[in-house]
Amino acid sequence: MPEKLQEKENIVAEDYTIADVSKYCMATDLGLECVCSKRTTVAIGTGTTAKKEDSTLYYYAKQIDDELLALQSLNAHWAPSGPALEVTMLELITQYQPEVDMFLKQVKPVIQKIAKAVAKGDRHRKNGEPYSAAMEYNNALGLDEKNVRALFGLGLTYLQYNQHDKAATVFEQLIALDGFASAEFKHLFNQFGIELRKQDMLDQACRYYSRAIEVCATDENLYFNLARAFVQGGRIGEAENALEKCLNINPGHEEGQKFKKYLCTLSFS
Repeated sequence: MPEKLQEKENIVAEDYTIADVSKYCMATDLGLECVCSKRTTVAIGTGTTAKKEDSTLYYYAKQIDDELLALQSLNAHWAPSGPALEVTMLELITQYQPEVDMFLKQVKPVIQKIAKAVAKGDRHRKNGEPYSAAMEYNNALGLDEKNVRALFGLGLTYLQYNQHDKAATVFEQLIALDGFASAEFKHLFNQFGIELRKQDMLDQACRYYSRAIEVCATDENLYFNLARAFVQGGRIGEAENALEKCLNINPGHEEGQKFKKYLCTLSFS
């Protein structure tokens, strides 16, 4: 029995058993994952023509800690897509039905296909092959138009090869996503912001960090990066305000302290 399953059985054996879990999930190195369904009743029409119909919704679930799973809807291509809803293992077992065949035959192959396309895109981008990189990222986006990794990769490709119009289009798609500033994409997120500033797309850079702050208002580095973008765009007063918020959150922010001294020299020059 996999170690993860043994741990879960020991923690919550009074609520469900490993046999319950095994109906839904496949054990992987990253935890548990499955496809499940839920029947709902929806109202159609109004007045005398109103009627109710049963509908079945399908979801992909993936373990994110010892007890919680992230639940995503499946799109028309059977790819998990869009914002995730957190559910407990007990909620999964009591409220959702297992769809093991669907996971193995339809969803998992699509997930693997997307991951393979993104990985190829990353390799092409790092090897200086922008056209091949863009093609692979677009292959992934053809299956999941909201795939954050593919959007970041495509945006970085356009930025690094000075295709500003295309980069701006991807930028608008990215900042509209709920999860674009997620911790799992932090490396790509930071790289994208740096490239925006390098390409003098300063309005976009400021919007980028401002949007991220809406998602995580306690990250001092976001305010620091926003301050840098403001300064590069000549917006000194706004930079000072952003830097003040950075240092209020973390007074010991070394780069922030250095940048504060630099802003003081600008104010007196």
